Amino acid sequence: MNPKPGSWPWLLMHEMRVSWRGIGGSHNGLIAVCAALLWAAMHWGAWVALPAVYGLMVKGLQSPVILGGLFWIMVSLTVSQTMIHTVNALIGRGDMDLLLSSPLSQRSIFMVRGLSIALSACLLPAFALSPVANVGLLRGMPGLAAIYPVLAASALGCAAAGMLLTMTLWRLLGARRARVAAQVFAAFIGAGFFLVCQAPNFLSSGAKLALAAWFKAGLRPGGWLGAGSALWWPVRAMFGEPLPLLAVMAAGTGGFWLVLNLTYRRFITGTQEAVAGGSAAPKTDAVNSGPAFRSGLTRILIFKEWKLIARDMQVISQTLIQLLYLVPLVFICVRSGPESWRLLPPLVACAAMLAGNVAWLTINAEDAPELVATAPVSLPRVLWIKAAAAVVPVLALLLPLAAWWAVRDPLMAAVLLLCGTGAMLSAAAIQVWNLRPASRGDMKKRMKKGDVVGYIELLSTVGWAGIVVCVNGYWRYLPAAAAVVAVSLLSAWQLGRAAREALCYGRTA
Repeated sequence: MNPKPGSWPWLLMHEMRVSWRGIGGSHNGLIAVCAALLWAAMHWGAWVALPAVYGLMVKGLQSPVILGGLFWIMVSLTVSQTMIHTVNALIGRGDMDLLLSSPLSQRSIFMVRGLSIALSACLLPAFALSPVANVGLLRGMPGLAAIYPVLAASALGCAAAGMLLTMTLWRLLGARRARVAAQVFAAFIGAGFFLVCQAPNFLSSGAKLALAAWFKAGLRPGGWLGAGSALWWPVRAMFGEPLPLLAVMAAGTGGFWLVLNLTYRRFITGTQEAVAGGSAAPKTDAVNSGPAFRSGLTRILIFKEWKLIARDMQVISQTLIQLLYLVPLVFICVRSGPESWRLLPPLVACAAMLAGNVAWLTINAEDAPELVATAPVSLPRVLWIKAAAAVVPVLALLLPLAAWWAVRDPLMAAVLLLCGTGAMLSAAAIQVWNLRPASRGDMKKRMKKGDVVGYIELLSTVGWAGIVVCVNGYWRYLPAAAAVVAVSLLSAWQLGRAAREALCYGRTA
């Protein structure tokens, strides 16, 4: 039975349809079939394995550090996702002014957006844990059915935390800056547990011993990490323990209700002000001073691309995530010395992927491709300047590490610099040779659409990383690694030949 139009269930169904359309676009049917097959296989695996491991899991509650740690890692990732969903649902979609001017209840609109954020964030955890709950019911372990209310309460709590953080940033910084700040903050939260787990690698031996003693004291009965600690109540609730289950449900639902009531008025007021208010008056100095024109095509294009990248919150957040996961590698490299050559391949691969993303933006996601194509300058030259604008910032990040390494092992520094530069130039060249105008919002999905160009770029990156491995003692495989790079570049050149000719000679529609 369909819900009544205008009711909150009707709005919630619409929100979930919008979220579903954004997952895979035209491939949603295939994604649904694959997900259903995988879900069935997970049920079969749980049916086979759960009777054998259930006793060990219950015994693990006597020291639930591992299970509890996994839960809080999931929570941190979910909070980061709810912040991104909040930005999209409340700020990014731009339809709140239309909804607020409708005869629908404003409180219902805000509540439904919050529920849709919670549902979107808990889909993946629910997909992973629901087979355990379902098989537990069938196998005589009814306590595992508590996984469902724990997931629901956790999703509501994470949605509340994400909404509160995003709305706080909105109040402090304004809507536009809050979008960037929320993306950046979500990246820090998502990578937080990873960086914390890598922290012992950066400590001295004395600091490691002190940290181990501190954890050991916390694990004692009554300690903050002990078996009875409230930190582990969500894990105990998943096994059906009454008091932890009630506490988790109350915390999740109560936190969600409290955040809705705290932020509802501020959000409505801020949205109405944003719609009614005009643009700020220009500063007197900016009006009186004339425009500062610069000469030189290369200079103008490079600085124009850098300015657009600096304004793009999506680029900032995704670049920051890649850099955050690169930080532990850099610290391990600095502490381990030149013998840590095994870190060179992932460094080269990260640099290539980062340069490829930025090059895709500067070349394929041009906001005015017709204007660039009709400019009285050579189009290939413009494209290569755009590629340079993508490669130079990433190379600047790589240079300090190469300089540090040059003092200790010049050969490894040269390998890092040459292979890193080659991988970045290859990734940029693949974008230059395959001109496919797209929207900046599609950057996250460019590898998910089955585009062969993305796979060729990945193959090139793997080939350059393989060259680094071969230089460090596996010379007999060097021709194969070089062949991978050559094949990927030749394939990219041939694949984009028709598109290049059509664009350069004006035969596109």
